[in-house]
Amino acid sequence: MSSVETKRGGMFMSTVVAGLAGAAIALLTAPKTGRELRSDLKDRFQTLQSKGADLVESCKTKAAETVQIVKEHSSTLADKAQDMTERIADSAQNAADKAKEMTERAADKAHEMTNKASDKAHEATDKAVSMAHKAADQASSNANRMAEHARS
Repeated sequence: MSSVETKRGGMFMSTVVAGLAGAAIALLTAPKTGRELRSDLKDRFQTLQSKGADLVESCKTKAAETVQIVKEHSSTLADKAQDMTERIADSAQNAADKAKEMTERAADKAHEMTNKASDKAHEATDKAVSMAHKAADQASSNANRMAEHARS
């Protein structure tokens, strides 16, 4: 029970006790016979008892209604929280999927670029080897011509 409910219950009891005390004082100070006074006290007590019972029933009804409203709101909030959790999980999964896809694309692109660079390096090596052979052939040819020229 919360402190607000405790304060309300205490206030209710204080109100009932004060009402009973006020009714008793009013009846005791009124100029009536003992029989009339007892009858009036009995009637007032029964009236107050009936009103108290009505108030207790009203409080029980209100408490039951409040409990039902709290249950409904709790259920609604739990559903909303579950829905939000699912949406967040879906968003996280989508982000992870996109990141994986982008990583795969980047790896494919890097592999492609590495292959191109390797092909270019092989082409350059082949060209250099070919040019070296041509230069060697040219040098050999020049050397042969010079040797023939020197012999003649």
